[in-house]
Amino acid sequence: MQRTLKITGIVIGLLALFVPLSLSLSNYQQKVKEQTIRDGLTALLAQEAVTAAEVSKYLDAHLGEVSAETAADMVRAFEQVQQKTLPDWQELYAEPELQERIRSFYHPSWTREEMARLADEKTRMVLLSTLDQGFKVETAEGSFFPIIDYTFYARYQSAVTPDLSSYLDLMTVESEALPVKDAALLIGWEELVERALRQEEFLAEYPSSPQIEPVRRLLERYRYFALFGCDNTPLFSYRTRQMRPEAREAYLNRQWDPQKGDFSALMKEYLTVLAANDYRLTAEVEAFRRKAVGFE
Repeated sequence: MQRTLKITGIVIGLLALFVPLSLSLSNYQQKVKEQTIRDGLTALLAQEAVTAAEVSKYLDAHLGEVSAETAADMVRAFEQVQQKTLPDWQELYAEPELQERIRSFYHPSWTREEMARLADEKTRMVLLSTLDQGFKVETAEGSFFPIIDYTFYARYQSAVTPDLSSYLDLMTVESEALPVKDAALLIGWEELVERALRQEEFLAEYPSSPQIEPVRRLLERYRYFALFGCDNTPLFSYRTRQMRPEAREAYLNRQWDPQKGDFSALMKEYLTVLAANDYRLTAEVEAFRRKAVGFE
């Protein structure tokens, strides 16, 4: 009996020693693997003519093998390549000949399958390559141009950190339904407020996120929209200088809590000024909103 207990104690002792060593080895191997994947991406990004499509293929091959933090860094690198190369694609789309060819068969809900069936090979290849870069084709004022298609990132969201996933949600909303086109609001005032509040929530929830500045800049746009509207959808009637009824209703239906962030605090103050001016664009209202966006 004593001999059995002694052997059992030895086995338990060996296991207690082996398990931590095994875990340490596994962690070490994972770190080496992640570093190798990081190095591979760094080498790819160092290529002068690297495309977003090439980076996307690398992510597709390796994102499931790394931690959420490493995956987030890799996805951010992909977005940076998209942002860097997008102007070149926009320049390509500016060619009058390509604009005319696209105009002959464009419709807002066209699919990749429809593009793949185009008889015009040159146009077909440009369009399909555009999609491969993670872009999509938008139109405004009769012209066609590529923008980043954030629905493309859906394949990566489960692998990245919560802050990046939330950021991608915000940007997907933007790319799926542009807020402004041809100097006019394309979304309702209620939706405008909803988006701005979600952006404000992100800033409060993830103050140290690498995405904090892009979201802050996005919210600055929405702050301007909320205070001014757009040239073709102004907040106040050009003729009567009265606030749009639908905007007034959307703003007053909100409980603006200044504790949630600067946007909510600003809107609460703005509504106080508006109420004092019978919701008309007066000199006081104009001075308030210009100061709020840094025009004065």
